Amino acid sequence: MEVETEAEAPPPELAVVLEHATLMAKQLPSAADPSQLLQIHAALHAAHHRLSLFLSPQPENSVSSAAAAEPMQMEDEEEEQNSRAAVEKVAWRMKECFIQNKRPKRHLSPSAEQQQRRSFEDSADAAPEVFDPLTTKLRALELIHQFHA
Repeated sequence: MEVETEAEAPPPELAVVLEHATLMAKQLPSAADPSQLLQIHAALHAAHHRLSLFLSPQPENSVSSAAAAEPMQMEDEEEEQNSRAAVEKVAWRMKECFIQNKRPKRHLSPSAEQQQRRSFEDSADAAPEVFDPLTTKLRALELIHQFHA
């Protein structure tokens, strides 16, 4: 079995095609005839095709890839775990993030402070609310539709 080297020499036909495309590209500013422009386009397209074939990775032998322990599936699982970790990290940071008003709040009057304390004490006696992500999402969507629809 033949071992591939790290830096392969380009095939000679690739060099010829690239040289031809270079010569044709130099004629581009002076070309006015549509057939000549078509020839230049064909030469550049052929060079692009040959170059992309040379640069594209060679497919593995189907027998050797079938004998492997499914490396693509392992890579997909690893990518999925990495993306899941990134999403969780962003979600955690979003929980810590809050919108802060630029304008400082005005101090409450003494009677309003008393009213707020009473309402806070009443809510402390009540059962704590359970966080429901679905209702939170629905409220957010309702606000979006209300103000942006």
